[in-house]
Amino acid sequence: MRLALLAIPAVRSALSLEIGRDIEYHPELASTQDRARALAAAGSGPVVVVADHQTAGQGTRGRSWDAPARTSLLASWLFRPAPAEPALFALLAGVAVARALASLGMNEASLKWPNDVEAGQKKVAGALAHATTDGEGGSLVLGIGVNVHQTQDDFPAGLRASATSLALAGHTVDRLSLLVALSGELDRVARSDERSAALAEWRARSTVLGREVEVTREGRPVVRGVARDIADDGALLVGSERVVGGDVRTLA
Repeated sequence: MRLALLAIPAVRSALSLEIGRDIEYHPELASTQDRARALAAAGSGPVVVVADHQTAGQGTRGRSWDAPARTSLLASWLFRPAPAEPALFALLAGVAVARALASLGMNEASLKWPNDVEAGQKKVAGALAHATTDGEGGSLVLGIGVNVHQTQDDFPAGLRASATSLALAGHTVDRLSLLVALSGELDRVARSDERSAALAEWRARSTVLGREVEVTREGRPVVRGVARDIADDGALLVGSERVVGGDVRTLA
């Protein structure tokens, strides 16, 4: 669990040079996303905020992201200028996570629209993006949580059927190595000339395309049909509908 090595200035400095951005490490923090957004508002350049534990971690649509201390990679990257719209970049981040995991020996990661990474049809990682605008291209803060070391008992009873960790999927992954690999892959998918390849890989790893799905918002169904494709802006195309937000459940 070498992530705590980032508390050593020399280690943090060396890794900052390797990944091309400052690293701000916290043993405990309310939310890496909130901290990175505060840095963005203060005019900070590229930085990644990393925590061993979050007391108020954030998920999508106002949900919380909870994990015992030292079991997950919890980090938020600040990009300036913003590389894409938030919804699209959160989707592309799933490709970056899958590629980073593959470089560390886990090749079977799959992707569920809009921003989940799965292992064995259970969620192992998720992304959350916020953007701001200004006269210089704005900024985007991307938060990612990856379940690395959790046991089954570490998940609340209500999540055990739908959540997993890399350890439970049979993979021993060092969080510090994952941070470095993921930082590189995020910078890669942020490039406009990599966009088409990343979208193609998302389609290849998708668990929903070609299947009948139901999309819900706030627990209410809004559309049902075959998920045909994703648009270049990350929208899910279901039948004749274009879906830009919601929860997806496969039906067949």
